Amino acid sequence: MKGITWIGILALLTASIAIGADDQVLSPLEKVMDSDCSVETLNGDYGTIISGTRPAPPPLSGIPNYVPGTIEQVIGVGVLTFDGKGGFTQTTNEKGSLSGIVVPNRSGSGTYTVNSDCSGTSTLNIPGLPFSVLYDFVIVDRAREFHAFVVSPQLVMVTTVGRRQK
Repeated sequence: MKGITWIGILALLTASIAIGADDQVLSPLEKVMDSDCSVETLNGDYGTIISGTRPAPPPLSGIPNYVPGTIEQVIGVGVLTFDGKGGFTQTTNEKGSLSGIVVPNRSGSGTYTVNSDCSGTSTLNIPGLPFSVLYDFVIVDRAREFHAFVVSPQLVMVTTVGRRQK
């Protein structure tokens, strides 16, 4: 019976050391993620993939005619850089099923807020667009990833997944 007690104590001690060791190897960001989220949670570069539908922009010369505003499929990739203070910049490449690639390496910037439950909102401003694009998002996997969708403009049905680089 005494042997079983010592084995139990040894197992608890080993588990305590292992748990303590895990705390020591966590990065500062991972330690923050053990608590509530904030704008500081999103900080750094995220590679993104874009997918959905949108109204097609006016056709460029050389592209077959279509009616601007016709709903088209859109896909794309990009990089979003969050500053950890509520601001971000992005560069994207998108391709529409009717419009093709309208603006390669299109830049934009905006602001974001993060709630303690790791949900949030962002406002994207793209030069040349007369309106802002509003997103809702959720941060997942200890801020290694986020999932977002366009809330406004209403006819844009686009989702974005971002994965932290490095």
